[in-house]
Amino acid sequence: MTDAILKRIGTSDFNPDKYVKELARSCVGGEELKRQRQIIQTLNEETADTLKKNVYENYMQFIDTAKEISHLEAEMYQLSHLLTEQRNLLESLATASILGNESTMSHTVDANTVDNEAEKAEEQRKLKLNGIFEKVESCMSLLDVPDRTLIHEGDVHELDPVENTPLQRMHAYLFSDCLMLTSWIPNRRGPVRYRFHSVYSVSSMAVVNVKDLGNVKQAFKLLAFLDTRVFQCGNLSSKKDWLEKFEFAKKTYLAKQEQKEVQKRESSHEKTLSRPESAESSTNPFLDESPIQERIVLPDWLIDVAEELDVLIVERHFEKAFKLMQSAEKELHLDIYSTLPMTTEILSKLSVRQKTLTEVLIKELEVTPEWTPRGGLKAIRNSVCLLIKLKMITQACDLFLAICSKTMEVHVKGVQLEGSTVAYVKQVGEVFFCTMTDVIKEFIRAFPQEKTSALVVWASAELRILMNQMVKQIFTPQATLSSITECVVSLREQCVLLKEFGLDLCFQLDGSLRNCIIKALKDYREKVLDSIKGKVVEDKWTPVNMNTKVGVNAFLEEMQELGLILAKYVINETWIDLSSSTIWFTKSVLTLQYHGLRVVSEDMMEALDDSIYGIFNGRLMLSIGNDSSYAQKNFKFILDTLLPVMLRKYAEETGYENEKLLTLAHKYGICIAKQNTAKKPTSNVTKYSSDYL
Repeated sequence: MTDAILKRIGTSDFNPDKYVKELARSCVGGEELKRQRQIIQTLNEETADTLKKNVYENYMQFIDTAKEISHLEAEMYQLSHLLTEQRNLLESLATASILGNESTMSHTVDANTVDNEAEKAEEQRKLKLNGIFEKVESCMSLLDVPDRTLIHEGDVHELDPVENTPLQRMHAYLFSDCLMLTSWIPNRRGPVRYRFHSVYSVSSMAVVNVKDLGNVKQAFKLLAFLDTRVFQCGNLSSKKDWLEKFEFAKKTYLAKQEQKEVQKRESSHEKTLSRPESAESSTNPFLDESPIQERIVLPDWLIDVAEELDVLIVERHFEKAFKLMQSAEKELHLDIYSTLPMTTEILSKLSVRQKTLTEVLIKELEVTPEWTPRGGLKAIRNSVCLLIKLKMITQACDLFLAICSKTMEVHVKGVQLEGSTVAYVKQVGEVFFCTMTDVIKEFIRAFPQEKTSALVVWASAELRILMNQMVKQIFTPQATLSSITECVVSLREQCVLLKEFGLDLCFQLDGSLRNCIIKALKDYREKVLDSIKGKVVEDKWTPVNMNTKVGVNAFLEEMQELGLILAKYVINETWIDLSSSTIWFTKSVLTLQYHGLRVVSEDMMEALDDSIYGIFNGRLMLSIGNDSSYAQKNFKFILDTLLPVMLRKYAEETGYENEKLLTLAHKYGICIAKQNTAKKPTSNVTKYSSDYL
């Protein structure tokens, strides 16, 4: 059975799918299928063993055959060399003249001296390139470029660009338009000495000198598109020769390219101006106009525009590529060229190049994890403008704002958390809003008015991210009310600067802080209420000694800054005629009102009023029932002096009365005249004028 299976599998028309289907139909149950599978595996192993034995038996024949092939290859190269020499000899004999006398020959030589020298130089150039072609295995055709000449050649050692360790020995050929790198063949036969490795165009590469450092000496770096290689020379003179030859080749190539471009433009201009205008053809309607149409041809620079665009894109001359693309499209849409067959083909190539340029520009603006904002937003201005000109406004806007977000993130993270929280918040605010100002300037410069909404949405999102971070830094359990006020006021002042550019984010800033400020006011109220009872119970109800005149003056200045003048309560130069609990309560409630009025917005006033009322009412409730004369004196100070001052300061700052404090004053029989105040504002929503975004 095994022999029958082997014969069937060995046939030339064997179909494995068909064979498997037949087995599946004929086999009954899984056991028989497993047995067939085992038979096929056994045949596979036997076949593999047989092949191995055949290889071992014929191993020496394989080696001999390889040697013969190598000998034949060397002989073929020698034969190619001989044929090349014979061809050159026949060409020289064919060009030699065997007619005429001495005088005729002398006149001919005198007339054609320059041509003969040019022919000899061209012949030598071809011979030299053919010699290189025979030395390099798998070499590219060196005679494809008519003006290609050999400028320099030599041995170099390639080093690893990162670790500076030796990689391989190479032989380099510098031509007038490219650099060809070849590797050495260790066991060579015949004239072949090197193996072709790679080639770089002179226009797309740069050579940089490498300073001697450690084991790396006499080296230079080759920078090509998407490739960086380091080569080490044998000595200093060899390195100088390479650097000089590279510079000479670059200058010569650029000069030739400029000359060719000028010639192309001149020839295209001349062809356009020299179109045949026959009076007979214009007056005789029976003449055929097809010969005139045939004489209209595209300029050379239009025919080669696709290749020129490829070079410019590779060399990263994006603006030049875009201008050339525009000029070509404008020229091809002229009436004289629009009907030519090649116009459609060139336009399709331009469309492909435009798509390539767009993809390259988009990749330029993509934000990668290792991206850094070096050069600032001005560095990406050209790429963004080109994308806009290519009618990719939405993509350009998204990429630009993504880069701005990354720039903002890097700049904010660069601020070190050193010293006080207030200093850190001020510095972060300056960095954030200055960066946003730069973004707005660049955005308005680059994008049309229709895309302004995207900028507003982006700025709102960035402010939300910043405030999420700032809230964690500002509103900590150990933060004082004064430090919170300093931070909030600093951020608001920085945010107001954006109004100069027509962007008002103050309402959103206040919205981000609202809940945290209200919570801070409530926490402050609870802390004061928790402490005030103990302070009143422990108070000895005697005047407080400040010990020195300096201490008294500092206390008076602090109270005056909060809006209360206590000079008349100074006795015996260093004593304050108020109890310790009264002084502590006065400081607490004045601090709450002073900083609260600076930090809250209109929609948070109710929380501030509740906090002030809660503290005041709690203190007054503790004074009821205390019959001590000095305690009653302090109670009278709170009602007659402190409460009116607070009501007056509140009205001056807000423009309306504190109704809850007025109610408290009337409750305790204090008659306070109404202040001349403006009408209470009804809304704190920012009104945008026509000048705003």
